[in-house]
Amino acid sequence: MPEMIRVALLDDHPLVLEGLKNRLDKEPDIEVPWTFVDPRELLRAVESDSCRPDVLVMDVSMPHMNGFELGKRLKERFGHSLKIILLSGYAYDEFYSKAYEIGVHAYLSKQSTYAQIMNAVRQSMLGHALVAEKVLARSRDLLTPAEREVLKRIAEEKTNKEIAQELATSQRTVEHHMASINRKLGVRTRIGAVARGYETGLLGSLNPNEE
Repeated sequence: MPEMIRVALLDDHPLVLEGLKNRLDKEPDIEVPWTFVDPRELLRAVESDSCRPDVLVMDVSMPHMNGFELGKRLKERFGHSLKIILLSGYAYDEFYSKAYEIGVHAYLSKQSTYAQIMNAVRQSMLGHALVAEKVLARSRDLLTPAEREVLKRIAEEKTNKEIAQELATSQRTVEHHMASINRKLGVRTRIGAVARGYETGLLGSLNPNEE
């Protein structure tokens, strides 16, 4: 983790933005060089390389572009190199699911304390996704126990032959499980399946070396 975590803030309410910036800037390991009230401004700054944060903390409900749409565009471009934390006044199940499908590291209530937000910032830099328990439960239910065992071993970089030997099954069965995993997780490759597994909490931390 870098000595200083560079954070960008995006919220269309200037008072909220200023309050969060002032609080985060007091932390010895966090700095906030960039604040935006318009998602279009953030996109322009990112595209011009004048803004390259480690973590983006942003509101979900904004004019011109919501946090889901912006988050999806940014994750497609920067992947895990950019950590995203969404703040929302809504606790709908579909919002949680949509957020973690994008690959955000935390979806927090706007009633969260500064301490909770700071913890999410630091945890995201360690590779941890703070997944809501109800989202995690649905993710676990998505795959069968056998599929979860296969996915776990894929994350350990095991070959299909090695997985088949460990699970006392055939390579064809492993291939069948892999195809089912990819279909259910909406990905096409082993790498995609592992990435989605970490994003949804199926594989725990986003960092496979973290316990």
